[in-house]
Amino acid sequence: MSNDKDLRNFLFFLNEIKPLTSEDSLIGVLATSSKWEDVARSINNSRENDVFVQSIAKAHLYVHVPFCENSCAFCYCARRVLKQPLDIDAYITSLKNQMKFFSPVLKGMDTSTLCFGGGTPSILDESQLDTVLDALDKNFPVRERKILFEANPSSLSQAKLDVLVKRGLFRLSIGVQSLDEKIIKQVARFQTKKQVLWCVRSALKAGVPHVNADLIAGLPYQTVQGIKKDLKMLLDEGVNIVHVYPYCGKNLKALCAPSEEVLDFIKRRDAIIKTAIAILQKAGFKRKGLGSYALDSEGEEYQEELYTRMEAAVVGFGPLVMGQFPGSIFYRTRGLDSMSDFSGVDACPEDKTYVMSHFAAMAMITEGLKSQGFLKRFGMGVLDHCQEGLEYLKKQGLIACSKSVWKFTGPWEFERVREYVVLSRVLFKPDFLRRLRKRFISQYDPRCDYSKRQSWLEAYANNWLTTLYYRVGA
Repeated sequence: MSNDKDLRNFLFFLNEIKPLTSEDSLIGVLATSSKWEDVARSINNSRENDVFVQSIAKAHLYVHVPFCENSCAFCYCARRVLKQPLDIDAYITSLKNQMKFFSPVLKGMDTSTLCFGGGTPSILDESQLDTVLDALDKNFPVRERKILFEANPSSLSQAKLDVLVKRGLFRLSIGVQSLDEKIIKQVARFQTKKQVLWCVRSALKAGVPHVNADLIAGLPYQTVQGIKKDLKMLLDEGVNIVHVYPYCGKNLKALCAPSEEVLDFIKRRDAIIKTAIAILQKAGFKRKGLGSYALDSEGEEYQEELYTRMEAAVVGFGPLVMGQFPGSIFYRTRGLDSMSDFSGVDACPEDKTYVMSHFAAMAMITEGLKSQGFLKRFGMGVLDHCQEGLEYLKKQGLIACSKSVWKFTGPWEFERVREYVVLSRVLFKPDFLRRLRKRFISQYDPRCDYSKRQSWLEAYANNWLTTLYYRVGA
């Protein structure tokens, strides 16, 4: 790329066609059709020959259950409405086939942490849950398992809860969103406050160590007083983890209540999130990860942190899920349309250079990129790895270095959120950017000013990751 202006323009173009979020890695744009045998071979070779890869001792297992009873208006996850019960049987058969590929390559690793996400994992009945858990135990035997399970209050039952508790339920995440039934009906969510409270009380009665309530801020007609009321009731019931997610979508106007302007929606959502955070912090909750607040630091095993910090392998099972083995490979499964076969996979090599760059970018956004910590982790100084990129960001006024810690200069401002995420990609080094430019050469037009193609309001609303970092003043 010929100059600073061209580089900045291309980086903004990348942000437009492939936003950098924790669950949609930049390297995904370079993934190509592959075979599970190739994925397994890549991991095997890396574990045998690469010292950094050998340091990855933990593999976090993730099972994606794509089925839902209906499609909630706010959901952006890979899911489909369940059409017939037989679809679940075909899905479970495909899950077992996926597990067989990873069973040998993860041998000797800690696979004790297991997360069920969706979709709606609680749509599985107790027999189906047992079948999936039996398959996991057979392929990835552990002495004791920690199960993190997402549940819709309308589909969790005592029988399902009993199965999970018996098998090692560590955290139950309840999709509360709001306790106001009129509000959640506006976004095609159908559950009662009574069902939510039953889930909380039953989990605590069963001795589940960590009970989490997922809340969404900015829902139509939701108010600051409403979130106060919801949190008081949930905290009084004994919930010890709370996630607060901003209401997001591609069409800002569609998020607004009737007669509400976009800026009014942003301000209302902003006030609701700030109020929720203040209440939780006053109650002794501390921020853990992106949008979570917990009383006990042992209560969380973050999928998003494992993806972004490259500290563990993340092995995903099911349709349209991502997995990665840091320093080896990144993959995404296919096949949401056919539950009988989601054996297709797209994969891309994920070498140590990429891991270091991704780690550096995320560290600067959060606690700061510490030179000593980087050296200890990777055996290379951060300046040896990406000095040119750091100097470029410093020149742009986006980062500063104090006492060997590189950090975003702040304070966070709407306009700078997107720019920082965009420009942090210079840490991926010129050779990686050249590969991306080649990949998108037919779409990129240097004559177009891509920095003005997306308004700051749209960027702010659509990127929940940076939104949450902004909220906590990271």
